[in-house]
Amino acid sequence: MVTWAMVGTGLMADLILKDFALVENTELKALVSRDPDRADAKLKELGVEASSMTFEQALEDSGIDLIYIASPHSEHHWMAKAALEAGKHILVEKAFMENAGQAEEIYALAKSKGLFSMEAMWTKFLPLHQRLEEMVKSGRIGKLRLIEANFGFRRTFDQSHRLFDAALGGGSSLDQGVYTTSLNRWFADSGIRSIAAHGYNYPNGTDALAMTQFEFANGVVGRGNSSLATSLGLAARLVGDAGIIEIHEAFWAATKATIKTYAENHDVPEIEELEVPKLGAGYAHMIQAVSESVISGEIENQQHTHQFSLEVMRALDEIRSQLT
Repeated sequence: MVTWAMVGTGLMADLILKDFALVENTELKALVSRDPDRADAKLKELGVEASSMTFEQALEDSGIDLIYIASPHSEHHWMAKAALEAGKHILVEKAFMENAGQAEEIYALAKSKGLFSMEAMWTKFLPLHQRLEEMVKSGRIGKLRLIEANFGFRRTFDQSHRLFDAALGGGSSLDQGVYTTSLNRWFADSGIRSIAAHGYNYPNGTDALAMTQFEFANGVVGRGNSSLATSLGLAARLVGDAGIIEIHEAFWAATKATIKTYAENHDVPEIEELEVPKLGAGYAHMIQAVSESVISGEIENQQHTHQFSLEVMRALDEIRSQLT
């Protein structure tokens, strides 16, 4: 049994907390907040049985094995470091850190202490996406040539909101681009050779729009677009020389995809509609995998490794540097 404490009472808590009950060998022991009364209210609202406590109490509680950090990006580094120093395994919301340097430090610290650490890229654990990965690798759509992923919605700029606040690690790249970049890198299954990003920043320096093209070492071309300023759609496509996989909106949480395959010299495809259910809100699959890794004594999960996470963080650093 792995006992968890989750940090944060915002949207992520609303999405994730109920999924803990669907997972074996896992117990949510506490919801962590600066204001325990707020945590109590959230637990009551969602009907979830757990205690409330401060972050300091969670660090000191010997009955907690793992701390899931779902706070604003600006808090990820110091919280992860404190948790590891206290002997806790960690799962940290994506983007894992504010930059690659912080990520390298935290992964190295976790490794030195023999503790599990991972970025919470839950999409990679969803049944549909794992099925699609198998399809691409088996050649179902021929040789993969192009990946496209969009994650953009229109929000009124509010510098005090975490999405826009530079001090809280705001901007479209860390919040949305981490999904589009991860999907590109995952399905390309190759290192990133070059990045070309275009877009613009808000007056406070956070990125409003990032339209990025990736070239991978194996020749695959990727496109990942993220925006807080305009709607871009929320779908993704995997294009091979013999077919196309369309991942339905929202691609990072999807249970449905359309597979179109083309016979040579034929323009009309054979179409398959694929649906693969997920447990709860979908986070249960990642939670289960993390608990299994901890029980097995692993310091990383092979479905989402430290190296993969670092490659994505370095790409996000490069994208943002090209927008300044």
